[in-house]
Amino acid sequence: MTLDELRIEIDAIDDEIAPLLARRMALATQVAAAKREIGAPVRQPERERAVLARLGAGMEPQYIPALETAYEAIFRASRELQEGLI
Repeated sequence: MTLDELRIEIDAIDDEIAPLLARRMALATQVAAAKREIGAPVRQPERERAVLARLGAGMEPQYIPALETAYEAIFRASRELQEGLI
């Protein structure tokens, strides 16, 4: 594939990721309400570790650092959103 073709493929993937991220953040808003009801802390490192372990289980080892970096940003954004709501 040419560079332009590769970028078209990446753009197509990004077009799928963005709405999924928005959906995830909307659910994080609901999670904040549930945590508020039960008095749970916003930050739950054990949950974050479990998510990373599940997602990384079938992934090529060389991609794990990218997964971790991306999800650290997603977790941080979710926590910041939730902290603003609790």
